[in-house]
Amino acid sequence: MIYRKNESRVALLSGGGSGHEPSHAGFVGHGLLDCAVAGNVFASPNVAQIRRGLDLVTKDKGALMVVMNYTGDALHFGLAAEQFRSKGLGEARVLMVGDDVAVGREQGSIVGRR
Repeated sequence: MIYRKNESRVALLSGGGSGHEPSHAGFVGHGLLDCAVAGNVFASPNVAQIRRGLDLVTKDKGALMVVMNYTGDALHFGLAAEQFRSKGLGEARVLMVGDDVAVGREQGSIVGRR
């Protein structure tokens, strides 16, 4: 996990499986992400890892998590946001990005595109 101090604005988080490299880490910086949560190679970060990221960077204005539409990421980031809200720690929302074209149209007809 890579994070930076949040200066009292809506915290921005993203993340996902590391794949060949943890690409989200390159987007942490001033005016960009406050936290990038990396999972293991080709695996989504778990709920505890994401919750830790929320705890580290979320202030009084809440958090927005930008997540690619991969099943594991959608499930884990969604559960982390729900846990965060249910414990009264603040507002946390998930924005799903559905532009992943990793699966071709013909292959996608069987399992569905992400």
